[in-house]
Amino acid sequence: MKNEIILWISSLILVFLIGYIKSITDKDYPITGTFGIEGKKVSYKLDKISFDKDYYKNIIISDIQKLNGKMIWIINNEQRETAYKIIERGLECKIPKLNPGQKIKYKVILEYNDKTFEIPENEFVTLIFWGNIPSPVKILHFIFLYGGILMSIRCLLELFNQRKNLKKYAFITTALFIVLTTLIHPLYNSYKLGALNKNIPSITQLLEVSFLVILFLWIIGTVLIFNKKYVTPVTLFVVSVTILIFFLN
Repeated sequence: MKNEIILWISSLILVFLIGYIKSITDKDYPITGTFGIEGKKVSYKLDKISFDKDYYKNIIISDIQKLNGKMIWIINNEQRETAYKIIERGLECKIPKLNPGQKIKYKVILEYNDKTFEIPENEFVTLIFWGNIPSPVKILHFIFLYGGILMSIRCLLELFNQRKNLKKYAFITTALFIVLTTLIHPLYNSYKLGALNKNIPSITQLLEVSFLVILFLWIIGTVLIFNKKYVTPVTLFVVSVTILIFFLN
């Protein structure tokens, strides 16, 4: 019993580390930073992806009273400017929501007295808009995705536990990825593409190739595990490829 608890805690820690590393190395991870003006902090976050319902909102956090700013953004080679408005915790700027898949390039210009601050310097950030995804769908997607990763890690660690419950864990992992790949993720993509109740996306738009590969591997791997064929190398291979694809996706 004590060994089981240790293995589950180890699995949870590994999944947390994998998720954290994945988030900070993701290509869509926002650009963030903090700098000082006359001893006071100015913090910003420039997003690369937006799932907002009505508009994209960018906030500059600062307690500097006379700080002004504007957002310069480009769409279809046309440059536009939107001024920041003063709010309680700093400045706020809103851009109308665009159609799913549309992109803009933007940067922030802040002004204080006779000083100008360009964020980022000498370049623009690309922001892509997607459809708003309801919270229940996002929660289900998170549960099944990270539940599958958790059970994958647990299958790997079960090799150190004389493989007592490996068949059960492999079956649960496969079941999680079946539901994720065939139900949850297609629904997630339907909202992301703004297609729900509007049009019917193609099957390639709804299904994720990486999830299909993971599902295929786990189906084959589970069959081999149940038949007690190459159990250790199969488990090592399937789990390793699952984690690798998760990082590359």
